[in-house]
Parts: sequence; structure tokens; C-alpha cells
Amino acid sequence: MFSNVFRQSWLALAYRCSGAVVSFLFGVSFARMMNIEEYGALMSLMTFALVASTVGLVGQQFRVLREIPSIAARKNYPEIGAIVAKRLRVACLGSVAVTVIALLPFVAAHGRNGIFGSWQYATSVLLILPLSLIEMQSSLGRTLGSVNLALVSKDVLWRFLIILLGAVLFTTYGHPLPAQDVLLIATAILVVLIAAQNIYLRHLAEGCKVFTMAVRRSNDRLGEVLSTSGPFWVTSVTSIMGGTVDLVVISVMVGPEAAGYYYAASRIALLLDFFLATFCIPAAPLIARLFDENRHAEITRITSGASLGAFVAVLGCVATLALGGDLALMAFGETFTRAYSVLMVLAIGMLVSTYFGIGPIALNMTGHQRAAMHIVVITWVAGILAMIGATWTFGTIGAAVAGSCAGIATRVWTAAYIYSAEGIDITATTALRALVRRTTSRGTSEPHSEAIRPEASGTILDLQPVRGSRDTRT
Repeated sequence: MFSNVFRQSWLALAYRCSGAVVSFLFGVSFARMMNIEEYGALMSLMTFALVASTVGLVGQQFRVLREIPSIAARKNYPEIGAIVAKRLRVACLGSVAVTVIALLPFVAAHGRNGIFGSWQYATSVLLILPLSLIEMQSSLGRTLGSVNLALVSKDVLWRFLIILLGAVLFTTYGHPLPAQDVLLIATAILVVLIAAQNIYLRHLAEGCKVFTMAVRRSNDRLGEVLSTSGPFWVTSVTSIMGGTVDLVVISVMVGPEAAGYYYAASRIALLLDFFLATFCIPAAPLIARLFDENRHAEITRITSGASLGAFVAVLGCVATLALGGDLALMAFGETFTRAYSVLMVLAIGMLVSTYFGIGPIALNMTGHQRAAMHIVVITWVAGILAMIGATWTFGTIGAAVAGSCAGIATRVWTAAYIYSAEGIDITATTALRALVRRTTSRGTSEPHSEAIRPEASGTILDLQPVRGSRDTRT
């Protein structure tokens, strides 16, 4: 089962593991190179910039991911370049506008307490446009079948280079690093990585420029662009805010010190999501192609098998954290063991969410982006409101419970919707039933479908329909 599910994503799994390790080292390293107030401010400001960059993208990264796979299979690079140029132009304009808007909290709160009260922290807004551009490159790389472009720079190299340059500054000057210096380093590194990736994109496209705004004037009206991009936009913004707003809420309501402890616990808990996150790298464009070819049963087998495999892996990780979570937190510092209860709440929430599959991405890749938008907005607005109340009453543990419940509700609702609308089961249920039947009836002959087994030497873009195969809805 693991072989069939991850055959096309083993490289993505290796990069995700590396990225998880680097992300963990990033948190640990700066926890030791900064005082707790600066550390909490840095993590909060980077989260703020990440949310702002997602807003500035206007959903264009998902539009690229949905529109390009079938064209990429035909290797029609001029058409890809024309489509991406339009999407990139919208993303750049949106990111610049959001950068200007993001300065307003610093202007309004100047001189007051909190992360927005210090003008030097406004350097965080410089991250917004580069983060948007590298995310667009990542989406385009996924559609062209490049796991390297999708993951290496933004998941591994970026944080690793920040750690390296930050350590040089810390060693040279011998005093705790200020957050604004780290933010400037992060921005400069992103600019270099974007330029390098643009060269690699042109290589993948056999010399064609596929990441450029050099396109003939478009007749698309702003209203039409926002209408077609709106569901992708709202879903991406709400998802990223739902996954990061807890840190911002705690930083504002409880303080930077509590945010620093919470960040350490959340970084460890998020490591449990890399199993399904890894699968989504090659799976998102693959699902779009299979859906366009009306191969629903294959989508069920692939996604359900991945959910079951990820659930088993996360279950083992949760058991390990229950026994050794204190040791993992102590890597950030001895006082970080205070976040053990928060860590376990977040880890259990991640375990339950994993069972119900890949969530809104499945709806976005199967033409149900408006349903994904409604589900994500409703669950996360309710979750954020509950989080504010729970944080006010119970502190960080309340925020952890509210955030976990919102994440579970999103996954359950999206899984139920796509099953009702298309007969596609993205939860672990179908794969679990098949495994139980195979185990209890071993020795009996059962027909096996080879249509959904990608060849080991192929890529997701090489998967072709099998002659004579007929789709059956699960």
C-alpha cells in the first residue's frame, strides 16, 4: 500500500522530511540566538507576512495548479506562459497593494505595546511580495512535474540560509539578534532564490519563458478576474489564517512570551502533517487530470490509500510524543516544557484530521472550489471566534483546542461534500475496508485494478488512461 501510494512522491517525502527538520532547527536556533520577546515577535511577524502574501496572491497559485496540468501533459509551453503571465500580473498587483495596507497597523499602533508598536518591525512587510512570487513558482513547478521546484527553495533552502546567516551575525556580534535583522536577511535570500528558480523554470520549459509578465494586453476585466479567482482566493486566505491566526491571537491577547512557547509546540505538531502534505505535492495536479478524464475511482483509491498510510504514521508519532514530548520541547530551551499540554492537544487534533484526508485541495482540483470556499470560511470564522473566547478564558490551551476542532470540522465537511457530489472518498475509510477484506479473505482470488498504479519510472504527467477501463464511482 505504501509503495502504491508514495511511488510518485518518494522524492517529495524526502524533501518534506528535510524541510521539517530545517523548520524545527529554525525554531530551535533562533530560540537560542534571541531573547524570548524578540523570538516571539519574529515568529509572529513572519506569520503575519505569510498571511499577507497569501492575501496578495488573490488565489492565483491555485488557478495555475488547476488550469495547467492538462496543458503541461501536451507540453504546450507558449500557452502555459500566456496563462501564467496573466496570473502572475494579478498576483504582483495584489501583493503590492497588500504591502501598502500591511503598513497601516504599524502606523496606527506606533509607540504602543505589542509587535505593531515598534516601527523597526515594519521590515516584515518586505517579505510579502517575494513570498507571493516564490509560491507562484512553486505551483508552476508542481504542474510541470518538478518536485525540486515545488519544495526545495521555499521549504528547505530558505530557512537553512536564514539560520546560516543568522548564526554568522550572532557569532560576530555576540549579542541576541533583533527580529528586524532576521527579517531583512529572509527577504534578501528570497529574492536570490526567486531569480535562480526562474532560470530553472525556463530549463523545464525547454527554453520557453513560462514565468514572466511579458504578455499582450489582456481583455479580462477586473470583475471577471476576481469572480473566477474569488473561491480559490478566499479558500487559500482562510486556510492560511486558520492555520496561523492562533499564534497572532496569543501574541496579542496573552503576550509574545506565551506566543513563543505556543510556537514551539505548534512547530512540532505541524511535523505530523507532512505525510499528507507530501502526498499533495504530486497529487494535486494528478487529481485535476484524473477528474478531467472522469476517472473518479482512481482518485478514491489514491487519496484514500494515502490517508490511511498517513493516519497510521501520525498515530505512531502521537504515541511517541506522549512519551517524549518534553524532550522534544526542551530542544527549544528548558522552559519550553510548559507547552507540553498544548503540544498534545495539537497532535491529537492533527491525528483526527489526517483520517479525513486532504481536505479543500480535493474540492479545488475537482471543480468544487466554491463549495470549498463556503466550507472553509464557515468553519474557520466560527473557529477564530471560538479561539478568541477560549484564549481569553483558558489561555494557550484554549486556543489549541479551538484551532484543532476547527481543523477537524473542515476536513470532515469537505470529505462528506466530495463524497456526496462525486462519489469520491478521500478519507481512509475505503482503503481501510479494502485492507480488512484483503486480510480476512487472504487466499481467495480477487480482481485487482492496475489502472491506478503509476509506473515506477514515470511522473504524474505521464499517467495515461488504460484502454477498456471503465470508471465506477465508489
